[in-house]
Amino acid sequence: MMRKTVPLTLGFLSGSIILAKYFLPGSAFLNVLGTDVVNWRTIVAAFALGLGAVNLLGAHLRKIARREKGWDASVVLLLSLIGFTVIGIVEGTTSPKYQWGFNYLYQPVYSGISSLFAFMIGQVGIGQMLVKSLPSISAWIMAVPNTAGMRGIAIGGALGAIALSLRVLLGLERGYLGGGQ
Repeated sequence: MMRKTVPLTLGFLSGSIILAKYFLPGSAFLNVLGTDVVNWRTIVAAFALGLGAVNLLGAHLRKIARREKGWDASVVLLLSLIGFTVIGIVEGTTSPKYQWGFNYLYQPVYSGISSLFAFMIGQVGIGQMLVKSLPSISAWIMAVPNTAGMRGIAIGGALGAIALSLRVLLGLERGYLGGGQ
């Protein structure tokens, strides 16, 4: 009972305090308390991210050591994770090296995945031929529908995060407590 009640109560109270801070801006007490809650939730989220990174590291190191299927992709993933983390911590996220990696590695891969997703959904036989033969159509597809698709995915993710946050805040989502109820 306590394993479920305490996290639900803490989540509800901290979420309610943060909401009250933004919707009742005149209260100095709520402003200070809300800022403290946000800071503590940021710290907890940072530890959760660190725990996830350690778990990711362990799982992929095992995959590499056993030479399981896809182990080479695990090497690339771990090198990227470690490289970005070290550069981000040592030089900061505004350093030229970090920005280069973000602009020339992360963003093109993300754009490529989004483009492949869009083409997989609406691809027709003639469409592939047209894109190869007409570079202006290809550029337009990458500039307009691809950007719209990426924005749609981002908006959908944000709406999903909002919906999940409300479910957690209201105590309707309990999967993180170890049960499906």
